[in-house]
Amino acid sequence: MRILLTLLLLIFHLSSMAQLISTDPVEIGIGPANFNPKIIKKNKIKKIDVVLVDKPDGEVIVDKGAAQGYEFDSLGRITRYYYTILNFAENEVVDVPEIRRKGKIIQAATVRRITKYHNDTIFANIYYDTQNRIITKRVQMGAYYNAYYYEYNEKGQIIKEMHFRETNVSEDKNEFKMGVQNVLSSETFEYVQMTPTQVKKRCLNDEGREFKKAIINYDEKGNKLSENYEFIVSWMKQENSYQYDANGHLVEKTYTSNESGDVKEYTVYKYDGNGVLLEEKKFKNDALLFEISYLYDETNNLLKSKINRDHKNSSIGIVKFGYSFY
Repeated sequence: MRILLTLLLLIFHLSSMAQLISTDPVEIGIGPANFNPKIIKKNKIKKIDVVLVDKPDGEVIVDKGAAQGYEFDSLGRITRYYYTILNFAENEVVDVPEIRRKGKIIQAATVRRITKYHNDTIFANIYYDTQNRIITKRVQMGAYYNAYYYEYNEKGQIIKEMHFRETNVSEDKNEFKMGVQNVLSSETFEYVQMTPTQVKKRCLNDEGREFKKAIINYDEKGNKLSENYEFIVSWMKQENSYQYDANGHLVEKTYTSNESGDVKEYTVYKYDGNGVLLEEKKFKNDALLFEISYLYDETNNLLKSKINRDHKNSSIGIVKFGYSFY
């Protein structure tokens, strides 16, 4: 009985260590990070708040006011997120008063330079249909909204994407009431099943003309292996490729393009024996740009922080995660 209880506790511990950050390829990007809905639901996570600071080599930590936030419904789906982007920085000179002790000046008055960072905050709301598919992504950009609407076929493939610029006429800015809506672009997609593991995709513009085509390959487990895109009226080509380990965890993804000369970007992932993401390395043309380490809370096994070594700018980004629960 004691052995059985130990095994059950071990199984529970391993299942709770499942991957919070999802590395799986996504059709629709929903913010700076992708989360595993099953783990969000299992842990009854309602909100994740993220704080980011930088530490340049040889200097003190710099807080630029960067932050992110993610809200989830009871099904573990992300419904709203926000993130900050640096708008501009300005330097100011401030007075530092003299320091006296027992009537004596031990440090004369001086001045020092400080940098103030001014950020813009991007907000987005995500809406789903009854089959848990994203049907609308609305991103607030100042006074306007960039809205994306999606339609699907019976196989769950995206067959239409419409991009609008919208205004909100609601007096409560936390709610959205449609004002003016202008279409910016409209694309439709057609699919041909070439083989059980290969799909041909045609991309058509708002006039119904094909402007891009792709061959998408999968393995026998349904994992996406590659996407090869070719533009019809130009020489431009793009490719996304993916490699997995024996447990189906993504271990490397690569992007190549000849749009502005030959470019190759790839990311390598490292996991522990339970499939928990430990390390991520990002390269461009074989030069290591970022080296990210993931740290977890020992009490609940949730992601506590990640350390991002920026090799190009010789700095370390420190990212801390905070959780609210249902």
